[in-house]
Amino acid sequence: MSALDWYGLAQFESDLGILNYTLARTTERGTDTHRKLIAGAIEADLTAISLAPTAAYSWLRLAQAHIERDGRAANISPYLRMSYSMARYDPRVVLTRLDIALLFWNDLPEDVQRDTDEQIRLVMKWFPRELVRYTRARNRLAQVRAALSVEPQARARFNLMYFLRRDQT
Repeated sequence: MSALDWYGLAQFESDLGILNYTLARTTERGTDTHRKLIAGAIEADLTAISLAPTAAYSWLRLAQAHIERDGRAANISPYLRMSYSMARYDPRVVLTRLDIALLFWNDLPEDVQRDTDEQIRLVMKWFPRELVRYTRARNRLAQVRAALSVEPQARARFNLMYFLRRDQT
């Protein structure tokens, strides 16, 4: 089997993880169908990662699947940590990852919080309105402002958007 075959198999497993996760989100939580779909998503993403460890989306989806399965009791730190390691600056994953990290902020170890602080600064550059929206939705004003304190202009812009332009975000 060639490297391209391994990649194709990893992509297939990743796609299977997406399918199972998406279907699980459309079923009622706590049902056998929901549990089987989430288990299928986790298994597919673990297989994808075993074939292609740099699959940042699979690492992030593992965090999402564990949240879907376990709720607030989910231990997502290892998955967020690996997602940061594999795709720190990928704009296609930063928003979902930031939303999850803000939701679980108090449960994250310091190293993952530091990585999240860096993501906050990145999202402020790329997607400032979304940062304001996520900050409000997750009630994390103190954490976001602290992360932005090392970039005074970004913090001032964030404050302006957060406090003065509520109708525009």
